[in-house]
Amino acid sequence: MVTFLSACFGGKQALAPLKDGKEKIKVVYRNERQFNEDYGQFFSVKYPNIDVEVIPIMSGDHPLNFYGVEKEDEERVKEIIEQHKPDVLLLNEDLLTSYAQEGKLYSLDEVIVQDQFDLTGYMPGLIDSLRAKGKGKLYGLIPSLEAAVLYYNRDLFTENNIEFPRNQMTWEEVFNLSKRFQGIGTGKNKVYGLYQMSLSEISNAWFFYDVAKTSPLRMFDAKAKKFLIHTDGWKKVFELTTDAIRSQAVSFYDPNGDVANFLAFQSGKAAMTISNSWIIPELENPRSFNGQPAKKINWDIVTVPIDPQNPDESAEVRFGGIYAVSANSPNKRAAWEFVKFANGTEMEKISSRSTGKPFPTRNQVFKELHGRSVEPFYKLKPMVYSSDVLSHVNVPEEFYRLYTPLLEDTLRAIVDNKITVDEALAELQVKGQNALEQARAAKKREDNSKTAE
Repeated sequence: MVTFLSACFGGKQALAPLKDGKEKIKVVYRNERQFNEDYGQFFSVKYPNIDVEVIPIMSGDHPLNFYGVEKEDEERVKEIIEQHKPDVLLLNEDLLTSYAQEGKLYSLDEVIVQDQFDLTGYMPGLIDSLRAKGKGKLYGLIPSLEAAVLYYNRDLFTENNIEFPRNQMTWEEVFNLSKRFQGIGTGKNKVYGLYQMSLSEISNAWFFYDVAKTSPLRMFDAKAKKFLIHTDGWKKVFELTTDAIRSQAVSFYDPNGDVANFLAFQSGKAAMTISNSWIIPELENPRSFNGQPAKKINWDIVTVPIDPQNPDESAEVRFGGIYAVSANSPNKRAAWEFVKFANGTEMEKISSRSTGKPFPTRNQVFKELHGRSVEPFYKLKPMVYSSDVLSHVNVPEEFYRLYTPLLEDTLRAIVDNKITVDEALAELQVKGQNALEQARAAKKREDNSKTAE
């Protein structure tokens, strides 16, 4: 890759070396304390002549969520960037795309070739995904990711003579495997197949979203003016999800039940669960409930369920902050040195030793955790279309607030056999379109109000 690009760029120097003496860069981050903990203490050792001023984006108790930025968060970040003119930007995928299109970011391609920065160690598909957002150019790098996998209890499978889960199973295969645990144990000793932790009153809807993300479906047309739920493709997702809920191939925590059941997998009561890496500290340091001693389960992992048409892709890869260099930065070399450091093998080694934090996007060094291979976290490349299945850049957040309760009610009605899937889709098509139009009208009024101010 580097050799090929070198030929393309003719070996010309993209950025001059660091200047003698002190340099200073402004870096956008959650807050200064978090920056020093994550990067600052290590960066200052390697680059003692580069001072870093942290531009915080954490407002009080409202941290920015870079795994799903709300519209109001994006606007706040834009305001902070406009006001402080930082050298290094911390962006999400939407902001990276829009800033690249507006010419606000420095293309990293030439300096990557100049410095022979190795891109081959990243998880499959990551660099291609970033290039796609820059229309072929690379404007940012991602040091960390949050990927979900399917966790399973090896002992429960062995004791009941059921084969272990495997990588790249479909949802149907996972549900069928889960059903084989039905009837094992009763009362407090009941064993669940697939158990999903959720304290939400709309657990069915959130699980439906998880299943739907695996498919190449679209909920909206290109202009986000039409709601598109009444199709054969969506019908299959509704049937698959409601059949699984009705047959208890998937179970959720009952808010009125025993709190210990919230951690059914961690306590050995469930054979499988789908979660990200944040669950691992709980598995390695289990809690005790109802006076029962804590017991560590014999767990292992495989990849999340996949779309059989795209078996090498995952809809459950969420990127941490994307680091980019401002096109207007007067300190591009120093800014690039930070981006390069944050995404280098040194930080990979440090991150791989931090339990309970997002994993490094590189896995040249990071191969095992607590004696288990981390391959399932990296085996699948990020799905090209997963972020577009349920969302659209032109759909106001208000739509989801209106629509998700409607979806939950519809799913419950189908599960309880009060309505057929065909009837439900016809009804939801009308209600969803109305919700979309209401949300768009409300957004227009809000925008007009801001303009008037």
